[in-house]
Amino acid sequence: MISRKAKIYRLLLQAIDHAGMEPQDKERRKKRIKSLLRIKAFNEISKGVIFETESSIFVVGAHLPYLTYQGKRIIGMTTDSPMYRLFKGKKSGDTIDYGAEKESISIL
Repeated sequence: MISRKAKIYRLLLQAIDHAGMEPQDKERRKKRIKSLLRIKAFNEISKGVIFETESSIFVVGAHLPYLTYQGKRIIGMTTDSPMYRLFKGKKSGDTIDYGAEKESISIL
């Protein structure tokens, strides 16, 4: 059985393949995604983590084209973005005020 993280990983690579960008940009983004996902397992949100809330899935350390998976938007964020500072250091089960809602975090 394929894990949810592996399915999202495949979706990211497929989306980059189908994105309207130059071939060298596609390869650069695919290498970036592959390098992020080789990083060890995580207990808290940091570079390379894929995590989700009730409304979205986040990939830390990658800029992504618009994607959805099972009705959730997949959002790429860099470690220098203001959004990352909101999530940095949070663990599975922590809650965050995201938009108008309070949402629970789950690290994949």
